Amino acid sequence: MWWSRKFASRSLRLHRVKSTGSSGSTRSTRSTGSTVPRDPEQSLGIIGVPFAKGQGKQGVELAPDLLRQSSLRQVIQSSHDGLVIRDYGNLQYAVDEPLLQQQRVHYHHIRNYADFMACNRALIEQVKLMLAENTQFLAIGGDHAIGFGSVAGHLQHTPNLSLVWIDAHADINLHSTSQSGNIHGMPVSFLLEQLRNTWQHAGLQEIAPNCLPKDQLVYIGLRDIDPYEAFILNKVGIRYYAMDTIDRVGVPKIIEMTLDALDPQNKIHVSFDIDALDSNVAPSTGTAVRGGLTLREGISIVEALRDTKRVQGVDLVEINPKLGSERDVRTTVESGLEILKSMFGYRRSGRWSNIDTGILGSD
Repeated sequence: MWWSRKFASRSLRLHRVKSTGSSGSTRSTRSTGSTVPRDPEQSLGIIGVPFAKGQGKQGVELAPDLLRQSSLRQVIQSSHDGLVIRDYGNLQYAVDEPLLQQQRVHYHHIRNYADFMACNRALIEQVKLMLAENTQFLAIGGDHAIGFGSVAGHLQHTPNLSLVWIDAHADINLHSTSQSGNIHGMPVSFLLEQLRNTWQHAGLQEIAPNCLPKDQLVYIGLRDIDPYEAFILNKVGIRYYAMDTIDRVGVPKIIEMTLDALDPQNKIHVSFDIDALDSNVAPSTGTAVRGGLTLREGISIVEALRDTKRVQGVDLVEINPKLGSERDVRTTVESGLEILKSMFGYRRSGRWSNIDTGILGSD
C-alpha cells in the first residue's frame, strides 16, 4: 500500500520525544530553564501519540507517522505562513508496578488500563511542556483514549477551559457501564467533576486535579450513544448535538448554539475523532458510523471555532491505515488534513497576506 511503502525507509518504533524548531535543530523536550525563541502569537507544538490499546483494532498507532509522511507540517504551514511549528516526535511512556496493581485489583475488567493511564500521565506532562513553549498544540492519535491526557494536561495549564468533542460517540462510559471494556469509550468520564467518584481508585486528584465544568463541554456529531451514556449525558446535564439535531436545524445553528454555550473568556480545546465524519469521507477508522458530518460540515465547524481565536489545543484521532483499501486510507488521511488545514488558518474565502498589494497600481 502507498502508506506502507512510505514507511519502508524508517522505523515505526516509539522514539524518544524530541522538539524540532523552525531552524531544524533538535533538542530534548526535558526542560533546561533556557528560553525557546518564538513568536508568542504564532507557535504550534505537535505531538504524536501512537496509542492503540484503547480498543481492539491495531493500526491507529501508525497514524501520526502516516500524517507526517503525508505532508502534515507542510499542509499546516501553507495554511498559516507565519506559524512556527515544532514537531516533538512521538510520545514515549512506561508502565509501572503501581498502575499494574490498580489494574489487577480495581480495573481488571477494562482492557489495558495500566497502559492507558501510563500513556495519559506522560501526555499530561507533555501538553504542559508544549504550552509552556508554544501558544497552541496538536495531539495526533492513536485512538481517542488519549483525549483524557490531552485535555487534562490542557486543564492544568489553563484551568478556564471549554471542550468541544466532535465525535460519533460520547466516550463517557464508566468502568462499570462499558460492555466492551474498551477504554477509548471512557476518556470524558475521567474529566468531569460529577463523575470523579466513579474512578475513586485511579488517583485522579493527583495526576489530573483540575476538572472540566459540565457546562463547558459540548458534543457535536453524536449518532452512536450507548444507553448508559445517554443516561449520563441527560442526568449530568451535558449539552450535546447529535446528528438528528444537526439535520433538523443545520450546522450554522449548531455552531451558534455551541459558541453561545462556551464561556467567551475561556480558551477552547477541540477533540476531533475522524469518525465524526461520514464513512464516505473517512472510511478508515475503527468504529465508522454512517450518516455523519460531511467534510464541508466538519470544516465549517472547525472554521467557526478557529475564528474565535481562542482554540489552544486540538486532537485528531482514530485514523486507522490498516482498515480499508488503499483508496479508503488515502481518502481518510486527506479528510483529516483538510480538517487540520482549516483549523490552523486556511480560509476558503481566500487571503492575501505577504503579497505585493501594489500589483494593480495605486488607487
